[in-house]
Amino acid sequence: MICRKEYVVHPYDTHIDDAIDLASRWSPHQVTYERIVHLRSWIRENHQHGHNLPYKDLPSMKSCRHFVESVIHKEFAPAKHLFIEGYRYCLKENTRIFSNHRKQG
Repeated sequence: MICRKEYVVHPYDTHIDDAIDLASRWSPHQVTYERIVHLRSWIRENHQHGHNLPYKDLPSMKSCRHFVESVIHKEFAPAKHLFIEGYRYCLKENTRIFSNHRKQG
């Protein structure tokens, strides 16, 4: 369970552990299911696609947001002009998810 919502963990999914560890450094009101799962997805992209941006020592939710933005930039860099809508969507979605002005839950 993450934030009172069920999350199915697979034995090979170590990325969720990393995301939960990072979220444990945030203020309690900042921790949400959506943020943790979003962060986990981008940690996975960082690892799977060989970007290898450092993230294990990120001290805050804001630094996690910037980490995800960096992964998005790396992910789309080779063909940003071909996938500009997807690139913009990912950046906008990251901002929405990490916004302090969103409904908590």
